[in-house]
Amino acid sequence: MPKSKRKKRSKRNKTGYFGLVKTSTGRYRAQIWIDGTMKYIGTYDTAKEAAKAYDKEAIKLRKPFSTLNHPKKAPVGYTPIQQALKSNKAVGYRGVTKSGKKFQAYITIEGKYTYLGTHDTPKEAAIAYDRAVLKANKSTTLLNFPEMVHNLDVEPKRKKYKRSSTGYRGVSKNISGNYQAMISIGNDEKKGLGTFDTAIQAALAYDEAAIKKGYTKSRLNFPKDQKKQKKQEKQKKQEKQEKQEKQKKQKKTKKKELLAIQEYKEMLEIWNDME
Repeated sequence: MPKSKRKKRSKRNKTGYFGLVKTSTGRYRAQIWIDGTMKYIGTYDTAKEAAKAYDKEAIKLRKPFSTLNHPKKAPVGYTPIQQALKSNKAVGYRGVTKSGKKFQAYITIEGKYTYLGTHDTPKEAAIAYDRAVLKANKSTTLLNFPEMVHNLDVEPKRKKYKRSSTGYRGVSKNISGNYQAMISIGNDEKKGLGTFDTAIQAALAYDEAAIKKGYTKSRLNFPKDQKKQKKQEKQKKQEKQEKQEKQKKQKKTKKKELLAIQEYKEMLEIWNDME
């Protein structure tokens, strides 16, 4: 039996089991949904008995492991029925949405939305979603292509897109010479992340926003060493500040020297007049 993560019990179900309701008499009623209709299974003295009856009916219907009360007790070789796609999926695949002429893949794991990249075709995006399902050890009934075999240790080759003239994703150069960072927020819209003195600063700002959106490493400017890049940028900024402070000190010292020379000249003139 494949491993699958259990769904969290509904807060409304105080029994702690799927498909159970505690009656006013203290007994437990087992029930199950079939094609939008609630089917009554029976009433039992204990929650365990009712949960067992629910599981028996759920197995007959080939429900997913994640909806069973005792998935480890399912028969050997039990295979849940492939879950049907939701009718609102116009693209035709789970975890895939259309963005302009491209297709974006995403997955939700434990309530956290994760972006899986933008692809040329819906099938490529659907395969990326399936790989994420397998990596997260979720139910195989969620797969778009349940018969397809994947090597999760090797990432599939992706087509490389040309970056902007600045050499960084999400970074463009303004007429003023500064660099602007922007990131896509869907529906062909972009969000400005600020204007920066250097392209690296703008690229780091883009990466920071991309990480918050759950972008994969392939979508970052500095996927291998984010911390190192930030440290280098910080160091460069610090060196620049130190250089500016040093120049200011040199100017002040030079000014003092000039004043001292001027004062000396004035004193010589006074002495010459006295003689």
